[in-house]
Amino acid sequence: MKAYINNKAHEIKNNETILDFVRRIEDYNTIPTMCQDDRLENFGSCRVCSVEVARKLDGATKTVASCHTPVFEGAYIYHDTDSIIKLRKNIVELVLSDYPSDKVFPENGKKPTEFQKTIADIGIPNIRYPQGDNHLDIQKDNSHPYIKSDLSQCINCFRCVRACEEIQGEMILGMSGRGFATNIIKGFDTNFNLSACVSCGACVQTCPTEALSDKFETKTLIPDEIVRTTCTYCGVGCQLDVSVIDGEIKGIQAPDTAEVNSGHTCLKGRFAFQFYNHPDRLTDPLIKRNGKFEVVSWDEAYDYIANKLIKVRNEYGVDAIGSISSSRATNEENYLMQKMTRVALNTNNIDGCARVCHAPTAFGMQKAFGTGAATNSVNDLDNTDCIFLFGANPTEAHPVTGAKIKQLFMQGTTSIVVDPVITKLAKLAKYHLQLRPGTNVAILNMIAHYIIKEGYVDNDFIENNTEQYHSFRAHVLDLNMDDLEELTGVSKTLVREAAIAYASANNAMEFHGLGVTEHFQGSKTVMLLSNLAMMTGNIGRNGVGLNPLRGQNNVQGAADMGVQPHQGAGYMDVNDKKVQEYYALKYGIQKMPDKEGLKIPEMLDAALDGKFKALWIMGEDTLMTDPNTNHIRKAMEQLDILIVQELFMSATAEMADVVLPANSYFEKNGTFTNGERRVQRVNKVVEPIGNSKSDGQIIIDMMFKLGYEQPTGRTYDASKILDEIAGVIPFMKGITWEGLGDNGLQWPVLENGTDTQILHQEGNFKRGKGMFHHFDFEETPELVEHRDKYPFILTTARQLEHYNAGTMTRRTDNQSLSPMDYLEINPLDAAEKDINADDTVRIFSDRGSVDIPIKLTYLVKPGVVRTTFHQPEIFINIITGNVGDEYTLTPEYKVVAVDFEKI
Repeated sequence: MKAYINNKAHEIKNNETILDFVRRIEDYNTIPTMCQDDRLENFGSCRVCSVEVARKLDGATKTVASCHTPVFEGAYIYHDTDSIIKLRKNIVELVLSDYPSDKVFPENGKKPTEFQKTIADIGIPNIRYPQGDNHLDIQKDNSHPYIKSDLSQCINCFRCVRACEEIQGEMILGMSGRGFATNIIKGFDTNFNLSACVSCGACVQTCPTEALSDKFETKTLIPDEIVRTTCTYCGVGCQLDVSVIDGEIKGIQAPDTAEVNSGHTCLKGRFAFQFYNHPDRLTDPLIKRNGKFEVVSWDEAYDYIANKLIKVRNEYGVDAIGSISSSRATNEENYLMQKMTRVALNTNNIDGCARVCHAPTAFGMQKAFGTGAATNSVNDLDNTDCIFLFGANPTEAHPVTGAKIKQLFMQGTTSIVVDPVITKLAKLAKYHLQLRPGTNVAILNMIAHYIIKEGYVDNDFIENNTEQYHSFRAHVLDLNMDDLEELTGVSKTLVREAAIAYASANNAMEFHGLGVTEHFQGSKTVMLLSNLAMMTGNIGRNGVGLNPLRGQNNVQGAADMGVQPHQGAGYMDVNDKKVQEYYALKYGIQKMPDKEGLKIPEMLDAALDGKFKALWIMGEDTLMTDPNTNHIRKAMEQLDILIVQELFMSATAEMADVVLPANSYFEKNGTFTNGERRVQRVNKVVEPIGNSKSDGQIIIDMMFKLGYEQPTGRTYDASKILDEIAGVIPFMKGITWEGLGDNGLQWPVLENGTDTQILHQEGNFKRGKGMFHHFDFEETPELVEHRDKYPFILTTARQLEHYNAGTMTRRTDNQSLSPMDYLEINPLDAAEKDINADDTVRIFSDRGSVDIPIKLTYLVKPGVVRTTFHQPEIFINIITGNVGDEYTLTPEYKVVAVDFEKI
């Protein structure tokens, strides 16, 4: 099919608008626009994109808005006739009659805004209309720490309103008034800071003027260079365009071409970058002598560490040494850390932050499917009919993915949320199963029971692609639904309806978070979730699957690289003799350690027993983030040497004997792997702060001091390390630095560079056949042992503005947006204890107590309280316990027996 542009024929594509067609054939800026943004539904309000269209050559023409008019076969399109040019000038003339005359041209030293470019393209008309008086007197709004508004420059294009609704789904911005009195309002006509704005900045990025801008004036900066890199915060893995002027970061935008985030990001990715050159940054190596840190040279620090580690190894053996790697570090650095531990120190005592978050996901999915990573891509949301969200709050913890899910919830996609808290998404969901914390296994048994009983099982898929289904089926059908209803606190009728909704959907897509894994039965819950996907055939194609929402930016990559004591790089079993020989050959050594190492809780327990003497921590604030702080502190005090690589003097670093200053992600190259197995480049943006070094360089230096020469050389080169990784890990065989491009590749990647969006296609599971498992609910020892004395259940969660311990975000303006951790209490519980709004309480458990301000809310049921864990002034992990997942020892942060009292 063909259409004509200025009488010249061109092929057209399905579902193209005239604007899309002309831009594809000629140039993106051929037709000017004001209200159009590729990320938004076309609106057609400004008419600047108008063109003339005829149905035949020399036929009568009609003027239409090209942005929302479909191109059709045989269309004759004229975009630059005299009448169209005159129309566009008239439209701009009307807009300029209500626009500050000093903003028509860009200010000196500033890049022109999109609207200023449109004015220049169309030509500045003589303004014949009287100037309006509404916008020019509107007060500027500088109340927000990041976002500013000057509505005298607003041209009423509605783009900010639409971005707030269509991209972020918050609907904070709106239009008020009519005619010249029309203006943008925030919330209930308040300022940005008092509104419910989530500070994502989507409105700022889309605004074609400076009516909305940020404090960094990112849109109008003229940078020396723009460097594309990958965000350091959550597991979404947003791509960022970082503007650099005079060697400093001045602003960040989200690139429209990013496959992961499509021109959107959250307030952390967009605004929370000023930690990188904060005065608190560590700049020199430190050794603690007589209780005080002293600045030393790198060589002195290296020699001190080497001598101490060799002494421990000689006196106590290699198993007295261990390391904790970091999901904030790159794949290459995590690979080197596990390699140093295994090759230079000769122990498998290597672990990482997955131990306190998604280790049960990897374990459970490996048992069920053979591989422990997300089966699908987040973009598969476009192909699903049902979203099953279990134990996750992505609008807070994974904001860009959360916004996509929220859009679908609002558009009517079948939605099921299982969560003890009424989250934003739970409010929108068709089915919210608000269970008692800790009863995940019970609720999943109920769902499976009703899927089988009501006949929604995919028998063909089960028969051809799975095993052990019949024992699972017999088990769940034998369960008493009345008993489980009472146990979970969820109506069995509601569970039945949700089960049918999931199982009857053509495509059902599951997402889960830490509300699944951070439990005594976390791994079992993951295996039961896997059962649901297999029994309904929701695996191995678009729009389905099991998709863990990975917490930190590179928690997937750290595990891929071998940061766990039982599996090396590529998830190979370190207990297997052939695997040991494989790694020894790849690493060029005679012998690998021959037994499984210690997990983080086991290292700490061994330290208290006097059997573990040296711990190296890279980029983890273990004292702040791991459970039972006093237990950890006592364990660390028993060490002969504690080494910490960090950006800042964290709580853990304060306890260290040696502190090594590391580079932030802005200061080095490497790769991160996001939650959908996408390996993406991290590109160096600025030079390192002070005398800090990349984690990779520090490890290479130390391996040399310990007697191992890294084959890629003594200088850290991310591309060379990536080549080595590709030679060791089979599913990364086809990955190269250049081949990753701007948007990365999803493993497994074949040798020819072809990547994989969907795992287990056509029932071809990594382990052969998918394995069903069945389990009974078992009450956590935390409640069995302590519930009588501590009758409330504390569950913990993340907050949008912060990142885990808040080491970085607390050194940005995010801290002013969210300066405190709060304890959320149901008003009925508060009334019984004579506690009022804004009181402070002492919350206590068997481990200790902390003081914390409260918020009264019906988002939690009576008997349940919730808090976040970002602020060291609170240190909530003083009261969390040592109960962990049965298989992986992942701490049970989601069920803590507590009580509280008014101070």
